Amino acid sequence: MNHEDDNKQQGADTQTGQTSDDATKKRGWRALFAKRWAFPALYLTAAALIIALMYGQANRLINLGNTAAAPPKSTPAAVTVTTASWTWPIASDATGVRVTRGYYDMNAKGATVTTLAADLVHYDNSYQGSTGYDLGAQKGGRAFGVVAATAGTVTDVRNSPVMGETVLVSSANGYSELYQSLGAVDVKTGQHVLQGQELGTSGYNQKEASLGNHLFFAVEKNGAPVDPGSVLPKA
Repeated sequence: MNHEDDNKQQGADTQTGQTSDDATKKRGWRALFAKRWAFPALYLTAAALIIALMYGQANRLINLGNTAAAPPKSTPAAVTVTTASWTWPIASDATGVRVTRGYYDMNAKGATVTTLAADLVHYDNSYQGSTGYDLGAQKGGRAFGVVAATAGTVTDVRNSPVMGETVLVSSANGYSELYQSLGAVDVKTGQHVLQGQELGTSGYNQKEASLGNHLFFAVEKNGAPVDPGSVLPKA
């Protein structure tokens, strides 16, 4: 046999060997897949790899989020709670007006029999403590403008034979203000009034006839009378 024949024989043997190896591998795979647990095992392995990759990616994103600069937090607007603003219920151009009778308070600091007696109202043969301030000038003095001591809504306007023209205003924080002994009224029920807005003018009434032309001003909080001096600016 010559060399050419030898080479052909070796090539045939090599090809036969490769074919045999390939056949053996195919038989091996077929044998593997023929087993019942083969496909489930492959699926589980693939699923485990996918889950591991997803978990790693999630951790990476979380770590990036932790290291990234946090967005600036917006600061909520400050809420300012204020109490009602008050002023004396007397027009700025009024002169000579003063407190002619004060609020009757037996527990007031420094109260004496004399001071308490000055704050009593005598009417129809009886005495009662004043529940507000009487503001006026000298007896027979001129009328003066009456203004809202604080902003609010007019809830009642009426004329009383005993107390004269009356205006009731409801304001913030449970307060209400009573303006009595008015000679004229410039507002109506349901009207919103601003602090310092004119409500009318001072006048006369029967119950306090001895005081002449004046204004009776009273304040209540949640339905209970309070000393007007507790809310009004210091005179």
